[in-house]
Amino acid sequence: MATTTLNPLLEGQAEKVTNGTIVQWTSQVRNASSADFIATYGNSTTNTSAFRAYLQLTRGGAQGRCSRTFLFWNNFGTGVAGNITAAQVKIPGSTSTNSLADNILIESTAWNDGADTTLDAGDYSLIDYSNAYCTLRTSWGIGYNTITLNSNAISDMNTNGYLNTALIEGQYDYGNTNPSTGTQMAGTVQFQNSTSPIELILTYSTGYSHDINGVSSGNIVSVNGVVTADIVSFNGVS
Repeated sequence: MATTTLNPLLEGQAEKVTNGTIVQWTSQVRNASSADFIATYGNSTTNTSAFRAYLQLTRGGAQGRCSRTFLFWNNFGTGVAGNITAAQVKIPGSTSTNSLADNILIESTAWNDGADTTLDAGDYSLIDYSNAYCTLRTSWGIGYNTITLNSNAISDMNTNGYLNTALIEGQYDYGNTNPSTGTQMAGTVQFQNSTSPIELILTYSTGYSHDINGVSSGNIVSVNGVVTADIVSFNGVS
C-alpha cells in the first residue's frame, strides 16, 4: 500500500439567506435552487462558515441562513484512481467554531464536475443527500477535523477519478429538521491556509511490484488477464 496527500483543486462556499415575516426552512432555505452569496477561494487565507444552519428573529420578522462548503479534487496521479482502498479528508477549523455543530460530507456535482473553476449560485443545490461520504459527525473543532470517508466515497473516486463533495450542517440541513427560532449551528473553516491546508489523504494499492520472467514490474499491466493492482502473489510467492 502507498499513500498520497492532495490539496483541493477547487474550494468554495455558498450561502442561502431568506428574510420574511415567516421563514419556511425546508422550502425557502434548505431546498432553495440557488444561493445568495457565493465565493471561490484562491490564494489568500479566509475564515468563514464552512457550514451553517441559522434561524433568528429580526425587526421585520425572521431570517434563515444555510451555508455549504464545496471541495473538488481530481489530481490523483497515475495509478491511484481505481486502486484506492481508504481515504480521509482533513479540514482546519478556526477559532470561532461551534464545537457542538453536527456535520457531514456528501456527494456534490458542483463546479460542473471540475469543468468550471468558479462556484455558481446554482451550485448550492447540486448535492445528493442520499449519498453520504462519511458517518454523521457530532462535533467540529479548532485545528484539523479528520473525516474518514466511507465505501460510497471510495467507490465514486475509483469510478470517476475525482472527489466532488460538499460539507454541510448535519441536524437541520442533512437531517431536514426544522430549526427553532434562535438556532445557530455552524463550523468555521480556514480556506487556502498554506500552513494547515485542506487535505485529502488517499491509501491505494500499488499491486504486485516484482519483475516476472525478466520483465520489469513497471511494464506489466496484467498477468493472465488480472491487473497487477489485484495481484497479491504469483505462483504462491507474495
